[in-house]
Amino acid sequence: MAAELRVILKPGREKSVRQGHPWLFSGAVARVEGGDPAVAGVAEVASAGGEVLGSGFYSPTSQIRVRLAAGPGEVVDQAFFLRRLVAAQALRDALVPEATTAFRLLNAEGDGVPGWTVDRYGDVLVSQVTSAGLEAVRDRAYDALEELLPQCSILQSNDLPARRAEQLPREEEVIRGEVPPEVQIQEHGLTFDAEILGGQKTGFYCDQRRNRRLVEELATGRRVLDLFAHTGGFGLYALRGGAREVVHVESSPRTVERGRAQYRSNAEAPGVDSERSEWIQGDVFAELRRHSKVYDLVVCDPPPLVPRRGALKKGSRAYKDLNRLALQRLAPGGLFLTFSCSGAVDAKLFRQILFSAASEAGVKLALLQPLGAAADHPVSVYHPEGEYLKGWLCRVAS
Repeated sequence: MAAELRVILKPGREKSVRQGHPWLFSGAVARVEGGDPAVAGVAEVASAGGEVLGSGFYSPTSQIRVRLAAGPGEVVDQAFFLRRLVAAQALRDALVPEATTAFRLLNAEGDGVPGWTVDRYGDVLVSQVTSAGLEAVRDRAYDALEELLPQCSILQSNDLPARRAEQLPREEEVIRGEVPPEVQIQEHGLTFDAEILGGQKTGFYCDQRRNRRLVEELATGRRVLDLFAHTGGFGLYALRGGAREVVHVESSPRTVERGRAQYRSNAEAPGVDSERSEWIQGDVFAELRRHSKVYDLVVCDPPPLVPRRGALKKGSRAYKDLNRLALQRLAPGGLFLTFSCSGAVDAKLFRQILFSAASEAGVKLALLQPLGAAADHPVSVYHPEGEYLKGWLCRVAS
């Protein structure tokens, strides 16, 4: 199916397209031809001189007016989506570890389909569509997804700030098949329950898989503090790695109970002794201020403290305060894994936040290794904004 609309750019505004960036902002658009400019869908993009540059998903109310997905002459139909999905699946076949049944199948711009992510939990697919343009043609995308994985059920998870900004519905939708509330998944020999319906993110934090394994490698003989623990993934890996003790801090009583249940389901795994673990239900900031106990390894993986760019100043201050408090709970020589999943906080700013936090905490901090999402979350070199998860492995000098 050919593009329904044609977006003409202002003179000189095609440079970013030629350089491969997939986003076209509203300020670059001169006019829209060939249809109703108030209706989302697929749009062909042309320079001021009439040269066709490609096509993508057009959102009439978004600051990102077009998310480019296809080259000149490439039609955005079911076959287009299938090509992208087949390539994405081949990459995961090469990257995802054996005995791991939860991973990101499609990562938006990183896999050439802006605004669409798909996480796979066994035979359940959880999809997120964040642009009105893609939402308008999602049937083509889901027909391709069903063609690739006919055995899988599909849920569209919609409770996202991006959908609110694009004035899209935010109720969960079952697209294909029957979707269970939870799915038991395997990761590196451990068992987890992905909460598909009503859970955080798409049900599980697949992006932290490699970092959980790193904690396992570092945890031997250490006292571990897991902040914003969710259901205790980092803690489970730490115990299996030989941690002396693990303390989890999580604010949600329901999530704490799910975490304890997750420990029970891994009771037979080597090293996972719940007697060496403790759960504290409470606000992380308050708990860090209340207690003075120190640890040899601290993991700090908060929810996005900068939910939108307008909250950057306030959220950056919250990240600084959080990291300052966490650093004060580290013993001399202790290791610190700290993360930000806020897209508005880039790697440079996060490093500056750590500098300020260490300075205010009065510690000497060494940056040992940059951390990011697992390899099934590819980022296009032309779209650095896709690198939402950033972190550091650090050491507090003795």
